[in-house]
Amino acid sequence: MITTARLCIAASIVSLSLVAGCAAPVKEQAQAGFLSDYSKLEDTDDNATRYYSPKLFDYKTFMIDDVELLYTLDPEKPVFTDEQVEEIKTRIIGSLTAALSEDDAYKIAYAPAPGVARVRIGITKLDATTGALNVIIWTKVTGAGLGGLAIEAEVIDSMSGEQLAAATRWGTGSRVLRAGFTDTGDAMILAEKWAKDFRKRLDAGYGAMK
Repeated sequence: MITTARLCIAASIVSLSLVAGCAAPVKEQAQAGFLSDYSKLEDTDDNATRYYSPKLFDYKTFMIDDVELLYTLDPEKPVFTDEQVEEIKTRIIGSLTAALSEDDAYKIAYAPAPGVARVRIGITKLDATTGALNVIIWTKVTGAGLGGLAIEAEVIDSMSGEQLAAATRWGTGSRVLRAGFTDTGDAMILAEKWAKDFRKRLDAGYGAMK
């Protein structure tokens, strides 16, 4: 009986793996026309292009726009519900707000004003997590079932619109962190990671300017 049960479980894992495949990493997306300027972006690693103006580090207050979805989801093959997309957008804003406001390091504003930098973020790609594969160690380590996320983002002066920073980022979820059974798990993990990365770069920039 035990052997039969194990065989059934193994067969299920193989079947799911064949359906999901070894998750293809989310790749760099074509420019969506969302950023006010792409010309200053430079490749910084395998999964990002970035630009930072020294002027960014004159700002200690940020307003965060609603996140935009920059591509059309296929209505014939819906991967995410509208509610799930909204959850991801909300997590991006929440993660960034939490990262910036931690230790009261930066202030959050809700309207343009002198000295306020405005953060704009758009989603250019979403890949769903295959939850049944993401909680099984044998498939987790291979990357099967991992979801992903790609974004364009910029920081501009909230009054003049001058671009202070810009980035494109793309990636697939972690083979170590567990995203659980939700379709959105890996996208959520990336949202939190990238928010913390932005905070670290801000801190480093302010430190360099002192």
